[in-house]
Formats: sequence, C-alpha cells, structure tokens
Amino acid sequence: MKDPDDLDSLDRLVIGALLAHPRATHAQIGQAVGSSEATVSRRVARLLQAGVVRVVGVLDSQVSRRARSVFVRLRCRPGAARGVADALAHWRETGSVKLLTGSVDCVAEIAYTSNDHLARLMMDDLPRLEGVVATSSNQVIRRFSTPHSWHAGILSSHAVRMLQATRRDPCGEVPEPDTAVPLTPLDERLVDELVKDGRLTWQELGNRCGVAPSTARRRAERLMSQGILRMRTVVEPHVIGLPVDAFIWLSINPTKLDAAGEILAQHQNVLMIAATTGDRNLCGEIAVASDGALYDFLATTVGNLPGLQDADVAVGLRTLKRASRVLADARVPAAQACR
Repeated sequence: MKDPDDLDSLDRLVIGALLAHPRATHAQIGQAVGSSEATVSRRVARLLQAGVVRVVGVLDSQVSRRARSVFVRLRCRPGAARGVADALAHWRETGSVKLLTGSVDCVAEIAYTSNDHLARLMMDDLPRLEGVVATSSNQVIRRFSTPHSWHAGILSSHAVRMLQATRRDPCGEVPEPDTAVPLTPLDERLVDELVKDGRLTWQELGNRCGVAPSTARRRAERLMSQGILRMRTVVEPHVIGLPVDAFIWLSINPTKLDAAGEILAQHQNVLMIAATTGDRNLCGEIAVASDGALYDFLATTVGNLPGLQDADVAVGLRTLKRASRVLADARVPAAQACR
C-alpha cells in the first residue's frame, strides 16, 4: 500500500481532501470526492494505517513565539553526505532533512530558541559532524506559505475552497503576535495529543486529557483559530504523482520580494516558500511530476517572477525527515532513480 502504484484514483482524491482539510469528516470528504461516507471511512482508515499519509497537529513555533527557523545547506566530503543527513535527522531541532543533487549535498530546516542556541548549533554542533566541509544558512523572516496550506492540485479549486472553508485553523499565514500567547497545562496536553494523532475525535481527545469532549473541542479550536495549533496532512509528494521534489533558493530585488513570494505561495506545486536572510532572500520546496515539468516551472513561473536576479535549484534524492518525523523507509522514488 505504500507503493504509489497501489493507490487508485479515489485514494488520491481522498488524500487531496485530507490535504485541504486534515480534520474533515468522512461526510465532508465524501461530498468533495463524490463518494459515500462509508467508502471514505474505509479509505481514510486504510491510508492512515498503511502510513501512506499521517495527520498531525503542529504547534506553530513562530505564532507561539517559541522558536524560529533557519535553512542550513551543507557540503560534505565524497561519501559522507548520507551519514551527515542521518545524524541531522535525529536532532530534535530539525523539522526536515533532505539529500540533494547540485551545489549542496544536504539541506535541513532547523528550529532554534535563541541566538545563543543558534550559535551553538552553527558554530559547534554542525562542524562536529563527521564529513561536513562547509555550511551556509538562511534565516526565515517571513513565511508566505507552509505545507499546512498545500493541496497539490489534486481536487478542483471549488472542492478545495469548500473544504478549507470548514477548517478551524487558518490555511494562510497569520501575523506573528507582538508577545507570546500563554498556553495552559491543558492546552499543552491537547497539543501533545494532536501532534501524535491529528484525527482524534473530540471524545478520544477529551478522554486522553481527562476533560469533557466539549471542553477539549472548545480549547483546541480556540488554539486553532489563533493560528497557534495548525493541522497538517503529511504525504510524500511521489505518492501522489509528484516524484521530482526540489529545493529552490532565489535572489529577488527587495522591492519585489513581497510580490514574488505571494505569486509562489499561490502555486499548487509549491509546498512552502519563505523570505530569508543570507545570500538568497526567497527559499522554498516544490514538487512536480517530471523533469519536463520542473523545466516549465523554472522557465515560466520562476523566470517571470518580478525582481528575479538569480536562482539555484537542487533536486531531492531522498527525504530523511519531514514534519519532525524520521522516515523509516526513506528511499529514492523509483521514478527518480531511473531518470
């Protein structure tokens, strides 16, 4: 079932619905994909059980002001990249880790809680990794889109809008608050349980946290509406027919940065895009169906961005960690391996 060839068209539509609304009811999904509630219930259970998709809650580190993010690029000695990436994948600070082709061998998104924390990671911990030759970093200063809002273009725009309209958490990015929003011990427990399983029923969530289902729902939905708790469906792009997963680093004229970021944020092949510091000021991840589609994306979408000055692209060979979880069966998708 983890092989994309095992998925049929309805499976892919169900995945598209879960991307648009991770906590959608089976009835809502059925309406969006044109199937019965009972059939959808079986498909969702099978997809989740097989590990094809997972639905998680995410404590938004920037909205909660608990951490910030930096993209770190690493060049490694020949033969050392896999070991470096494996080590990084097991750091608690990394949210994602990828092996790449191109000018760098590995990229990781790292969360840090203070400048001292970042200094320790960059100046002490990274150089200690056996095989690292050079590193560079791009600190995230504004997010235009994140995987919480990625829907991959599987469903019609009408179906996506219909599903997203019923979400409690925002699909787009929200302004970072001036001060941290305090979380109660109950809030923390609710978040912890939804991080483990984002499709818990309110009854199950209440039972695990020792409160009434109505209390669990009210408190969780308040966190969602504030943008503190975000819901996300996690699926590897090759599973849904997008085997070419790439990272892009762009230099944009600062006066056009906002416009370029918003254009990319609306593109169905962009998983996430963020404004950053460093040698590139716009960084993100994309997933497309083929090398030809990658060429078209670069030539038409990237090439026509306002203020574009320079672009670097690295195609992913393997994802070792995504959404803060090490992938047990990280591998090169077959469609890439034979290109």
